[in-house]
Amino acid sequence: MALGRQFFLALAVFLLGAVPLSAQSGTVTGRVVEGTTQEPLAGATVSVAQRTTVSGADGRFTVGGVPAGTQTVTATRIGYGTVSRTVTVTAGQTATVDLSLSSQAVLLESVVAIGYGERRIRDVTGSVAPVSEEQFNTGRVVSPDQLIQGKVAGVQVVSTGEPGGGSSIRIRGGTSVNASNEPLIVVDGVPLQPGGGLSAGRNPLNFINPQDIARMTVLKDASSTAIYGSRGANGVIIIETKTGASTGPQFHYGSSVSSSTVTRSPELLSAADFRAAVTEFAPGRVGFLGSANTDWRSAVERDAAGQEHELAMSGAAENLNYRLSLNYLDQQGVLRGSETERVSAAVNYNHRMFADRLNVRANIRGARTDDVFTPGGVLGSATVFDPTQSIQTATGGYYEATAFPLGPNNPLAELALAVDQGTTYRSVGSIEGQYRMPFLEGLSSTLRVGYDVAKSERRRFFPSVMQSQVENRTTCQRAATDPPCPTGFVDRSNPSETAGLLEAFANYTTRLSALNSDIDATAGYSYETSRGDRPYFYARGLSTDLLGTNGIPTAVENVSRVDVDESKLAAFFARVNYTLADRYLLTLSVRRDGSSRFAPGNQWGTYPAAALAWRLGDEAFMDRFGWMSDLKLRASWGINGNQSIGNYLWVPNYRIGDAFTQAQFGDQFITTIRPTAVDPDIQWEETTSYNLGLDYGLFDDRLTGSVEYYTKDTDDLIFTVPVAAGTYVSNFVTTNVGSVRNEGVEFSLNAQVLDAPRGGFTWNASFNAARNSNRLLTVNPFGGGAEQILVGGIAGGVGANIQVLQPGSPVNSFFVYRHRRDASGNPLYADTDGDGQIEDMELYEDVNNDKNITFDDRVAMHDPAPDWTFGHTSNIGFRNFDLGFTLRAQTGNFVYNNLASSQGYYNALNAAGGLVNLHSSVREYGFRDPQYYSDVYVEDASFLRMDNLTLGYTIPQFRGVQQMRLFGTVQNVFTLTGYSGVDPEAGLNGIDLTIYPRSRTLTAGISFGF
Repeated sequence: MALGRQFFLALAVFLLGAVPLSAQSGTVTGRVVEGTTQEPLAGATVSVAQRTTVSGADGRFTVGGVPAGTQTVTATRIGYGTVSRTVTVTAGQTATVDLSLSSQAVLLESVVAIGYGERRIRDVTGSVAPVSEEQFNTGRVVSPDQLIQGKVAGVQVVSTGEPGGGSSIRIRGGTSVNASNEPLIVVDGVPLQPGGGLSAGRNPLNFINPQDIARMTVLKDASSTAIYGSRGANGVIIIETKTGASTGPQFHYGSSVSSSTVTRSPELLSAADFRAAVTEFAPGRVGFLGSANTDWRSAVERDAAGQEHELAMSGAAENLNYRLSLNYLDQQGVLRGSETERVSAAVNYNHRMFADRLNVRANIRGARTDDVFTPGGVLGSATVFDPTQSIQTATGGYYEATAFPLGPNNPLAELALAVDQGTTYRSVGSIEGQYRMPFLEGLSSTLRVGYDVAKSERRRFFPSVMQSQVENRTTCQRAATDPPCPTGFVDRSNPSETAGLLEAFANYTTRLSALNSDIDATAGYSYETSRGDRPYFYARGLSTDLLGTNGIPTAVENVSRVDVDESKLAAFFARVNYTLADRYLLTLSVRRDGSSRFAPGNQWGTYPAAALAWRLGDEAFMDRFGWMSDLKLRASWGINGNQSIGNYLWVPNYRIGDAFTQAQFGDQFITTIRPTAVDPDIQWEETTSYNLGLDYGLFDDRLTGSVEYYTKDTDDLIFTVPVAAGTYVSNFVTTNVGSVRNEGVEFSLNAQVLDAPRGGFTWNASFNAARNSNRLLTVNPFGGGAEQILVGGIAGGVGANIQVLQPGSPVNSFFVYRHRRDASGNPLYADTDGDGQIEDMELYEDVNNDKNITFDDRVAMHDPAPDWTFGHTSNIGFRNFDLGFTLRAQTGNFVYNNLASSQGYYNALNAAGGLVNLHSSVREYGFRDPQYYSDVYVEDASFLRMDNLTLGYTIPQFRGVQQMRLFGTVQNVFTLTGYSGVDPEAGLNGIDLTIYPRSRTLTAGISFGF
């Protein structure tokens, strides 16, 4: 109801300004062509008297409702210089003007999205990086974030390698610990929920067809993101989708097929080496060895096939244009049992009415995604299963190590029996009307209504005959005489989220001729509401396995619950851009946010920002430097917030226990009702940022780029911290604990290396580099807690953590012992004092010199975040051929090889889990016992990777086909690294255990328009 009242109030205000137009006007029409070839140029933005359109495939454009008199017509397009011409418009008549654009390396006059508006690149005062369709990554791209991987300085995109798998995006490092570090994603004006929204388990952005995207713009500094207030601390990515043509209808079809293969597997003992190790170090278990030679990892891997088809139709009628698209994607994973399949559709509609004073735009897109997941234990079991055992027994059944119920189970049996599937339906859309007020030229008002609706289902089934279920029969027994535990398990979750958006804002632009200046002011109101319903049930001890995930049989134990949460975010915002003499630029903005995620008294936050820019290149004293075509100095400051945390963290939640969480009173077990521990004074995280930038252009902008320096200080970090026993009803509480700083520099360079006449060699190249330094400044002890907080759980030991949060060190620094080394740098593992034992003092450095190795000798060293990130893209053309590739590199990032540490010691062969394979590092180090906290396993994971290589051939227009292109792409062409594990990009947390295998993908395709 509140949203409805807000909507009708804003609608009434909007309509009050919509009075009939009385001024006399005419029409401007014409054609945009390429300067050298004089061929039609589609996609150029044509503006006249604050009215804008886009040239069609034939280069033609029409702008109606142009006030009578002398007007200036301006045409811009990315990659071309801006052209303006004067035209005289007569009331009721049509004026014709043709515009010729010349190619340039970078277009300073092009327009970029900045949030609730657009600005020319030359007038931008903040750190804004647009990436156009021509610059996107190529190949089998499932989600939009992969399009800009390696393209923008300071932006790190880390994907899992799974088809449609989740990605993590960091813009200038992470600013939080517990709250989300993901940037805000805005799709055609609609902000998505934190982390991208809801899905059945894979990337929530998969509902967007990457083929529909025209441009992605990254807002990096506080000046550009402060207009988004409490959601801008981690940066903002604005996604703009393709719009309709100015003529039509036009059709575009694209199709591709792909094949993927695993590029690297973990280094494990071969069957022969494993037999030798068991014979020497576990002779009592030699009888359990088999006679086979099985590569279990290869058995669960495969060559994966994929296909994608896309059909788009765009066109126009008088005063309107449209675009409709359909997409189908099916991509298998290189791990058996993993696959994603998507069907998506999108509609973009734009209609100009009332002599172009009212512009109505609608954007609607939706998708159904079906995901198949490899059951959770398959990859881990395939990694450590005994390589001397065969997959199946002589009778045709799957081999299981029944003598060791605590050990791994046959991964092929789990693949054959277990089911893990998900389905996601999602639609995001908006409709907005922009009206130019007739009583004041330059004043317009916009009303936008948007939605984000998602519903998913995750289904899992583990039949009672699965070995893991058979082994669970004793896990719930409190006494040996108790009956066996129920086996067979099925569960289902059906979460749904509905988000609504209402925004009303006004924009005023005017020229102050007397002051030789321009003003562009925006002010408005935004209201968002979100509701999540998350029903879930599971059944254990199934009466039958026949129904699988298709029903709910009677069971020994049935548990169901429904979690419901709601949140609201209201905001008032304003921004003023002031330009003096087209050289001195000032931007001021402020946003006041109110969030329901905090307690009364802490719900509102104010986020101001300011930026200055000086176009040095336009000063007279720069004329002597003719080779310098552009130079602009920028400086900005601003404050952002972060409210991307769970709902209701300031008030206790109560949860009813189940049969396994009961309290014993005498002979009775009583079901508990447990409150959560909370801090009622929890408040916003706040990030204060400073940015200094220099934009440059050389040799008529054949070389362009920027240099940036920034700092970001985040206070009141939100984190779940341990507290002293008895302080709360829990050992942990989520609260504000400290502060962190990110500081860095960024460099970008774009070069038009070769620009031969038509048919000759062309070569455009770009390069970016960024360094970010992250350091935790303070940790405030809470409730008797400590300044040092252990994080980063690992396999091996109970409750083992390998990372730490402590002041003076980077967030998630590895917390290890310094292993003693020999003259060659190899770790020592020997009895140096001759007592017949190898003690910790013989292995590790005694940091505090107390003659004993204790917790206090562990030190924070290295962290997963890279010191430097690099990206390079080259696009080369010759006649009808095109060649493009992208290189990406990181240095200074470290990874903890948890697979090596948990399987890198010989006594693992004698563990209760039975005979498990060992990591090959055991042969190098000779460890008998585990050394989980040794710095030996913290490895430099710097790398150079060629992400993609594409070769294409374009066939010019023929027989009604406007253009046909054939192409082939290789993704993950090569990786150069000294890291010994599977992938140097082992997730943002830097812990490598059993991550999804990285693959190389070959794609071939065709696209054409007609």
